[in-house]
Amino acid sequence: MYYLISFVTAMLVSAMVAVNGNLSAAYGTYLSTVMIHLVGIVPATAIALARRERLFAVRGIRPGVFLGGAIGVITVVCNNAAYTGGIGVCAMVALSLLGQTVASLFVDQFGLFHMPVKRFNAAKLLGLACTAAGIGCMLYGAETSVLPVLLSFVMGVTIVLSRSVNAMLAEKTSLFVSTWYNYSVGLSVALIVWLLAALFGNTPLLPGANVAPPPLWAFLGGFMGVVTVSVQSFVTPRMPAFQLTLVLFIGQVFMGLLLDAFSGTGGSMQEWIGGVCAVAGLSLNALLDQRAQRRLAQKTENNPS
Repeated sequence: MYYLISFVTAMLVSAMVAVNGNLSAAYGTYLSTVMIHLVGIVPATAIALARRERLFAVRGIRPGVFLGGAIGVITVVCNNAAYTGGIGVCAMVALSLLGQTVASLFVDQFGLFHMPVKRFNAAKLLGLACTAAGIGCMLYGAETSVLPVLLSFVMGVTIVLSRSVNAMLAEKTSLFVSTWYNYSVGLSVALIVWLLAALFGNTPLLPGANVAPPPLWAFLGGFMGVVTVSVQSFVTPRMPAFQLTLVLFIGQVFMGLLLDAFSGTGGSMQEWIGGVCAVAGLSLNALLDQRAQRRLAQKTENNPS
């Protein structure tokens, strides 16, 4: 049952990429980012109030721990800008997963965000190479510029940074308080960025009257974000880490391939082969992480002192 829930949640993550991208195509990168956070803060607030969480009992917590939402704004902006840049959903998802993998390696190597130090395993280079080759296969011959590719990769890096900072806040408060601050801080930053872009850039404050409104489902990205965070938090302690990671990888890439096929922007055999290679590389690194954790656990058992 948990495997099915995790797989559906992973598919929802990829769908969220397309949903947010469609909203951005209609209203622009910055206004759509505000809308996404505005929609997301509603269920986040409702859940926190229903659970009677103490949202403002945060005295003594360092201000930097509240920056997860600000980093999340970068994630959404990269998502929206990359999607409107003509890159396929599957390639975006795979590049984002590659960015998450690389960022996680740095976090583990240097013990960032109070995480335990895990030295780099040279064998992971094979997994990274396989993932990069799969992404290259998906992008080969595609009519896209370098910028959407870089933005998709950066999106993955910021996901790890935001997740790590939010986890630190959750340890000091609770998961739902952390989620609420993620969206409230994110909304505040998104509003500032939107206004600055309108004042000093060439971005209109509001869309023109001739802009056709997107379908209602395009406004669900913020709600979907709250759902995925809550479900993943429920499932994570109930599944082995390696199997959960593998299911999430497969679900996200598979949904990306389906979305590209139905939208007519992809779905070729070349993209499917690239997707399989990308998942294989990501899975290999997840397997190496699992083995390293087992060796560490055995070493701790043999040397309890």
